[in-house]
Amino acid sequence: MKKFDAIFHVALIMLTLAFTAMGQNAMTVTTQVGSKTIAQDENFILSFTLTGVENASVSVPTYKFPELLNFKKQGVSRAKASKSINGQMVNSYTFSQYYLPEKTGEFEINNEFIEVGNQTFKLEPFSIVVNPALEPDEFVEELLPSDLVLTSNDPFFVITTNQSKPFVGQGFTLKMSFFVPESNTQEFEFDRNDIQIPALISKMKPKFCWEENFGISTEQVIKVSLNKKKYTEYRFFQATYFALQNQRIQIPALKFHVMALTRKGLEAIKKPIYFTSAPLEIKFRNLPHHPLSEKVPVGNFQLIESVSSPNSKTGKPIIYTANLKGDGNGVLWNNKSPESDYFMNFVPISVQTTVAPFQEKMFGNKTDKIQIIPKQPGKFALSHYFNWIYFNVQTEKFDTLSSKIVLEVTGNSSDHLLKTDHSEIELYRGIENKKTLDVSWARWVNWSQLVNLILIFLTIVIAFLVWKKPK
Repeated sequence: MKKFDAIFHVALIMLTLAFTAMGQNAMTVTTQVGSKTIAQDENFILSFTLTGVENASVSVPTYKFPELLNFKKQGVSRAKASKSINGQMVNSYTFSQYYLPEKTGEFEINNEFIEVGNQTFKLEPFSIVVNPALEPDEFVEELLPSDLVLTSNDPFFVITTNQSKPFVGQGFTLKMSFFVPESNTQEFEFDRNDIQIPALISKMKPKFCWEENFGISTEQVIKVSLNKKKYTEYRFFQATYFALQNQRIQIPALKFHVMALTRKGLEAIKKPIYFTSAPLEIKFRNLPHHPLSEKVPVGNFQLIESVSSPNSKTGKPIIYTANLKGDGNGVLWNNKSPESDYFMNFVPISVQTTVAPFQEKMFGNKTDKIQIIPKQPGKFALSHYFNWIYFNVQTEKFDTLSSKIVLEVTGNSSDHLLKTDHSEIELYRGIENKKTLDVSWARWVNWSQLVNLILIFLTIVIAFLVWKKPK
């Protein structure tokens, strides 16, 4: 009996450790406050970050950022980052709310909360200093199709796109706006926009598309110039879409109403006025036939890269950073790190992807940080290892972003039978005749599978002990 109790206690301790390991997979939440001194044309940012190990199950929680007095909510950006900590990949997801100040001054922020799922996180009191913009530009030139801009002095309601014939997978941005000429003296008032705007959005949202929303929660008031005529634009919705298949999009004519105010003395008489948008059609173009069609990003991209040192010694690690940025869907970039070989050893450090609105487009950035440990001396072009394929919408061809960095490595070779400190042309010649049987394996521990195996083993042990227990 004592033997049974001892074994049972050992099993209980192992179960506790197993569930503790499982608890480590839980996501933690932290909040961040952006710069507290900004210009009037800059955004103030509040953020929260979800952090957990690679195998943790992640679902985007419901969240709510506070309303700040004297600030208007703009869009919400999302970012994902992965970092290796003690040999284990840790993922983090950051959600950032942008606020645009309505006036200059110093504003106290007290008793505000960020809601994430069923948790509430209180922000410590702080103040925001808003300085005047350095070069204020009251009216921004905006381009609309000529058939959408009325020649009269009347307001108009419109649904627009920046791409009428995009490629499949190419981003196109839809906007819903109400334009009022500055010279129009009629006084208008919005009527139940909290009901009619969501109803209109549901009618215009395209199907079979990946959506990246600009997060407009209240109308944005923008001073614009159309054909050298000044307007006030009330923007209700903006989102960038990436078509998943070649299926034509047809947005019907939508009817939007406001109240026109006529004042007689102290009395204001309200009369509903209806505005109808023109129907909109978007036709897609197929990508050229290619093995990587629908598997790589489509858009305009550039590669910005750097190394901690272009000159290194064998065995001394250097950090390579590659930033892929552009106006395409960066989710489709290949996240696989290059394979280590006879000459170089590669260890991924972190991967970060960010999707955020910028002006009229949604931009995606992907940043890779990789540790490189040279094993042989010589000159090495990193273009042999780092290449990213995408479809270039400007040239309308599949293109490749390749590294342009050349490393110069000095020091002793890890294999004295091979000398590589000569020209790169001779670098790979005769390598098939060399003895390179040593393989360095990197094994990653899958904690989820390990915990499951422990639980199964303990269940069998406990069942056996209960069955063997004397009646």
